[in-house]
Amino acid sequence: MKILLATYFQIPHVGGVWKYMLQVKQGLEQEGHQVDLFGNGLNRFYIFNGNQEVPKVHFKEMFDHKITPATAPLIAEHPWVRGAETDRYNMELSLAFIGLDQYDIIHAQDVLAAAAIKRIKPERIPLVTSIHASAALTVLDMLKNNKTSSEDPMSSLVWKYYKSMEYLGSSVSDKILLASEWLKEVMVQQFRAPSERIALIPYAIDIPFFHSSMRTVSLNPIAKPTGKTVIISTSRLSYEKGIHVLLNALCRLYVDRQDWECWLVGDGDKRKEYEELCLRMGIQSAVRFLGSREDVPYLLSQAEIFTMPSLMETLSYSVMEAQLAGLPIASSSAGGLKEAVRHNVDGLLSPPGDAHVLYLHLGRLLSDPSFRRRLGDNALAWALKNRSLQTMVKRLTEVYSEQVSLKKQS
Repeated sequence: MKILLATYFQIPHVGGVWKYMLQVKQGLEQEGHQVDLFGNGLNRFYIFNGNQEVPKVHFKEMFDHKITPATAPLIAEHPWVRGAETDRYNMELSLAFIGLDQYDIIHAQDVLAAAAIKRIKPERIPLVTSIHASAALTVLDMLKNNKTSSEDPMSSLVWKYYKSMEYLGSSVSDKILLASEWLKEVMVQQFRAPSERIALIPYAIDIPFFHSSMRTVSLNPIAKPTGKTVIISTSRLSYEKGIHVLLNALCRLYVDRQDWECWLVGDGDKRKEYEELCLRMGIQSAVRFLGSREDVPYLLSQAEIFTMPSLMETLSYSVMEAQLAGLPIASSSAGGLKEAVRHNVDGLLSPPGDAHVLYLHLGRLLSDPSFRRRLGDNALAWALKNRSLQTMVKRLTEVYSEQVSLKKQS
């Protein structure tokens, strides 16, 4: 089969969606399929692994003429919504120009991409959509935590726009792929996704490659501190990832003991704010901001404890990698994390946003090396059994074949 994996969002990107696209491409190509990756390049939409691209400037004059206060007042007058809709139309026109007839199946990676693709794809080609997280709930959380606005988040046009996109993107898809029961409940109950079209396919990883990468020292290695236990977190430095919760927990921990160092691997819009928070708390010597790194598997091999303090999470690649590294996990129970981490079996779960419980869990793991080794061993055994890339790809190709067959019969 020739397959298009398409996203409305930027590629390449540090995050789970891009990792998923790369993993799926790799697994499908190992099975003999041909796979293209399509996404947003800020100033263009393009085939990542090809030479086809469509600059957005080609359509700017048309959009400026069509999207006006007179023709589309709500869209035109709200910069965020106007930007989202303009990019969605850009995506439609770019895909129409590149041509979708060449594909046997299209696998969208978000509801905005699904809504765009449905309008221009040939009817004979199935549209499968992976929803990795609720864009609407992420936006709502951002609005609730916007200290500069007095607007009621539930009345916001941005919230209403993304809420409608959740419904539209899922309703136009022939099959919806989700990675957790939690997200299924969210999509069905809050956004009216058709439950009969949903299939649960958890994320996976190329386990042999990951383990070999753990043994590969990068060109820019990080020195492990002598006599200290390394706590590591690998995620974007954005509000929903809960790094501020982790820093508050670490501040309490630092009062008790200084036999640890925390590595924050990743970057994001909150980095400067978090660095300043560390300074105010007096823990800057114990927390290292490593930025985006290409050697995450190796860094995980140097750590003893993994932490994931997210306020919202579907089913984290970072947690999966930590499990394959044999690390005990101190995690929040947000979203699908309570399905991925088994409390007191391979990790410790705390309520989302609860810095005190996270502090207690980190302290327990630091104080009891045999306990954390047992949790880490359990995490590795579970991941080896349940996170195989081959298993995920087999399930995906079954869904693809089923949908292609149904289209031929209709």
